Amino acid sequence: MTAAQSRAVRRLIELGMCRPSDIERAEMEAKRLSSPEYSTKIRQARRSFGALGDPTRIKILLLLSEREMCVCELESAFGLPQPTVSHHLGILEQAGLLQRRKTGRWTFYSTSDPSIVGLLTKMIGLK
Repeated sequence: MTAAQSRAVRRLIELGMCRPSDIERAEMEAKRLSSPEYSTKIRQARRSFGALGDPTRIKILLLLSEREMCVCELESAFGLPQPTVSHHLGILEQAGLLQRRKTGRWTFYSTSDPSIVGLLTKMIGLK
């Protein structure tokens, strides 16, 4: 047992509710997840989930999972002004959840991470 282990953890081990090897494995995994390699990925996950903190952005993401759309289509669909839609799209794009494609003066957006859309769809109970 390491010095960092709390009395509660020691008590769990004494009661046979977990083994010292379980605690050691958890400590090793926590250290691995704190490494620079994972810190960057965890920051990206935080940014992605933070972008989903607004109901409008969730709706935009779900709608764009159906097909690629331009800003004017999203304005019409949600009844929002262009600057508001563009603001939400910018946050989603910066979080890595959207990609854009320019055709002339038109900008089209689509989702870039189907796993996030799948998670949202499951959580909301769609499809």
